[in-house]
Amino acid sequence: MPCIAAILKAIEKIENFLCYTGLLGITYLTFVLVVNRYLIHWEVMWLGDFTQYLFVFMALCAIAFTTREDGHTSVDILSQVFLSGKPRVLRAYKTVIHALTLVTLCLFHGPVLQFATRAMKRPSYGTMVPWFNTSWLIVTCYVMLVLCILHTAVSLVGQIPLFAGRKEAE
Repeated sequence: MPCIAAILKAIEKIENFLCYTGLLGITYLTFVLVVNRYLIHWEVMWLGDFTQYLFVFMALCAIAFTTREDGHTSVDILSQVFLSGKPRVLRAYKTVIHALTLVTLCLFHGPVLQFATRAMKRPSYGTMVPWFNTSWLIVTCYVMLVLCILHTAVSLVGQIPLFAGRKEAE
């Protein structure tokens, strides 16, 4: 178990790093684009495309990040309003939601894997920057899906009382 916890901790640090640096990078690049366009009157076309690609990459990383933090797999207002004060029912509700989410993500795994494999075999190039291979975005989508499956499975296991007690004790 300590090995799995260490791997999950390493994945968490990588996701945090990618999300934070991606957000900062997009902010700074957008600032440079605005300064170039409106003050210097000189637009760098590839920089705009790169900022868009960085945004898409960061958004995909944020999906895995919020799944890990249990931030978007269910409508939390339902559980907060109707199940507050009922811990057993709330845990059962969360278990069902995590299980349904995991089943849904696993159903998407096969088609997304085929799509990512096809993207790696046949590169697709950008429109504004014709030499830039954009197939990596599809591969990033697949990695995000695998991370979402991992984080949802960890959250589901955390809902099981036997494992939840161990997590609280650590």
